[in-house]
Amino acid sequence: MEKDKATELISHIMTALSNCALYSGEHPIVSEYAEKAMGLLETLYQDDSLSITLLGNSLVLNDSPLNERNTHLENFIKRLRRKGLERIVIKRGVELGEFKIFLSRMASETTVTSTPHMAVGMVEVKYRSDKSDIVTMVDNNIHKVKEVYQGFSKFKSLEMVGLEDAVAGFITALREEANVLRIISPVKSYSEYTYVHASNVSVLTIFQADALGIKGENLYDIGLAGLLHDAGKMLVPKEILEKQGKLNESEWDEMKKHPVHGAMYLSTLPDAPKLAVIVAFEHHMKFNGSGYPDTKRRGKMQHILSQMVAIADFFDALRTVRPYRKPLEVPVIVSLLKEGTGKDFNPVLIENFILALKRIKAF
Repeated sequence: MEKDKATELISHIMTALSNCALYSGEHPIVSEYAEKAMGLLETLYQDDSLSITLLGNSLVLNDSPLNERNTHLENFIKRLRRKGLERIVIKRGVELGEFKIFLSRMASETTVTSTPHMAVGMVEVKYRSDKSDIVTMVDNNIHKVKEVYQGFSKFKSLEMVGLEDAVAGFITALREEANVLRIISPVKSYSEYTYVHASNVSVLTIFQADALGIKGENLYDIGLAGLLHDAGKMLVPKEILEKQGKLNESEWDEMKKHPVHGAMYLSTLPDAPKLAVIVAFEHHMKFNGSGYPDTKRRGKMQHILSQMVAIADFFDALRTVRPYRKPLEVPVIVSLLKEGTGKDFNPVLIENFILALKRIKAF
């Protein structure tokens, strides 16, 4: 019965948060569900407090894990992770106004801080802004991506928690270091190209989104979509994926199936953002309707995020050393991006990307 009430509490909190984001903290429906949540608190206090703890991808209220999964619970876990919160302790005596302040901060881009009756435990990752610390931070998060990718098999799904943590780290790195070229990682060996490239595309896509003025939690789904754009390559035979030479026609035909494989696979994962499914399918389509996979719908334009990932994919691929060519310098890649404007790439997004690179004096 207590677990039922705990699940109901989370549902009321998430309903209040959704309406707070949609309207404002003062909207009557926010007050209604905030009051319902507070009514349940009285039945859940232990020693005059209630603790909510995030452990991996599980939620623990007081000392009881919530094993039941539903949409509200999953979204609450995501909200905690994206807010950098591991623990919330609600003390007896909290009033409606204080509770609504907490809800407003959870629903907005504002940092959630402790109040007299609500203590929050932040996940703090602090690095000095020098290059070595940023590199260490990014390397640690790429290692998380590597572990997730290497743990994948036809019998085991991708562990989204590790990927979400990595994206959170990439966003933090970009806040600490504006120069994206100091964040994207070089490929040290050919076998690690897939997950390092995926990480770099994630960072470069977040960089573009931030330059467009996109902030807050949207950056996480954008970063995940960039990170998962080549998920279908995990289903391509290894001898084709890691071939150190030009692919023959049949091998290339197999390689070109990876967007379809990726989209189909990601669509089976409940935690994968819908944007990631779209991007996995579309990232090799072109702005002018060409590219692959061929949907026979040439008039259908790529999603704007797929267009951003296509730019990031192109940029990182050309700046990375490959067995058949040397890496290109940024000015050369920029020239090639300009050549593809209006054909391969969205002109507005190319202009945004180049201006962002100029602001950090990348060339």
